[in-house]
Amino acid sequence: MKQDLPIPPERPHLYVQPLLEECGEAMLPLSSLSEKITVWPMYYKQGYDGTTPEAYLRKSAALRLVQAAERLPDGYRFVVFDGWRSYQVQSSLYERFKQTLLKQGWEEGEALQAELSKFVAVPSKDVQKPSPHLSGGAVDLAIEGPDGWLDMGTEFDDFSERASTRFYENALSPDEQAKTIRANRRLLYHLMTEAGFVNYPKEWWHYEYGTLSWARQTTGQAMYGGILEIDSENS
Repeated sequence: MKQDLPIPPERPHLYVQPLLEECGEAMLPLSSLSEKITVWPMYYKQGYDGTTPEAYLRKSAALRLVQAAERLPDGYRFVVFDGWRSYQVQSSLYERFKQTLLKQGWEEGEALQAELSKFVAVPSKDVQKPSPHLSGGAVDLAIEGPDGWLDMGTEFDDFSERASTRFYENALSPDEQAKTIRANRRLLYHLMTEAGFVNYPKEWWHYEYGTLSWARQTTGQAMYGGILEIDSENS
């Protein structure tokens, strides 16, 4: 069972900016790809600027997501919170999180910028150095079972240490709830990584394929540049 396999520690890798060769893949809407994938557009529901009720991924990433979903146990499915994210949406997320930190007592400066960058990529229109979601190669998701969403230990977009993917792997004396959370995170992690995705270690929900971050972790070829808007040429 994948729930019995620990999530391995992050492998160290040299920070080398990979070369990006845009592959030109279209983006696919995720709500119509598989009965084992449902879209729950979290940012749309929360009223962020520029959001839509659909979630999109580049074709190869989307098909790998389907591959992972088909390996879920009977009665289970993926719940996708977010996929491709426009510059407008990224800017809206960044500004709202910044305001949250300022209200918590943070002050403008390098420390604030460093804290922001841990969880929300700086908005950029540079299609050669896009944030992961701007490329269409990043997806945020959880798992739903017969009794509802599986307990992952935190809500989506919880910016605390507990959101780190391996947080419950490090528990010395986990109680039954912690063991359940650990098993649920392991299930998601192994399904996604076996389909070719990589995880962002600070967020149990975030996985990428074909992006610059993915290329750094796998020494593969980054192939998804930024897509600023969806139109007939890229969907």
